[in-house]
Amino acid sequence: MAHLRSFMICLLAILVLTGTRVSVADQEFTDAKLQSFASAVLAVNAVVERWRPQIEAAPTDADKQQMAEKANQEMRAAVEGTNGLSVDEYQAIAQAAQADPQLMARLDKMFKEMAPAAR
Repeated sequence: MAHLRSFMICLLAILVLTGTRVSVADQEFTDAKLQSFASAVLAVNAVVERWRPQIEAAPTDADKQQMAEKANQEMRAAVEGTNGLSVDEYQAIAQAAQADPQLMARLDKMFKEMAPAAR
């Protein structure tokens, strides 16, 4: 699960760099919202795993950039396709989790519970 945790932080960087900044001050997230977030992380992870080899093998930086933009569009669609979660909420939860060890612990627990289903 440490892999998912570090991966989630990487995803935050990908989506935040291409998205808008979200204020996360003093937000409380319901278990249902966090469950949706965890599902979205897994969906985004699948997109990244599919695109990573292609991007790494791209012959030029321009090709890499173009593929990365397509991958980012697919990641956004994966998040938006998650029941009850927007890209802004995804970003807010990811940002909050980076700053809040208790929130990260809640997410880690959800990932552990989801692990058998994800295999």
